[in-house]
Amino acid sequence: MHRSAIVPLLIWKYKTWIAIAVFSFLYVGQIAYTNHLAGKLRIAGEQCNAKIQKIEQKHLKALAEKQNLINQVSADYETLKSEQRVQVETVTREVQKIIERPVYRNDCFDDDGVQQLNSLIASGASKPP
Repeated sequence: MHRSAIVPLLIWKYKTWIAIAVFSFLYVGQIAYTNHLAGKLRIAGEQCNAKIQKIEQKHLKALAEKQNLINQVSADYETLKSEQRVQVETVTREVQKIIERPVYRNDCFDDDGVQQLNSLIASGASKPP
């Protein structure tokens, strides 16, 4: 037999083992490629999570700053409100000290005023004393 005839004969004789070897090689290659893609996917996921955490931290920081600003405005408002409340109380106390008897009633004159008017009417004077 010639050498060129031996190779096809050997291939035909060991065709099952050759097929097993080829499929095994393809299987190992597919596993290696799948692992390579899984590694890339894991790295991309880690980068995405890092970006998300960075954005969350930025938003939390902005939220904290706004909350501090709101708290400061609220404290300023309460301070001004308490100052106004003190001023109103002071004015109310002074007014209550000044008024000793009611000013506005159905009568225009109190008892002393009515007595003086009656004495003027009785004396016939046109001008008050």
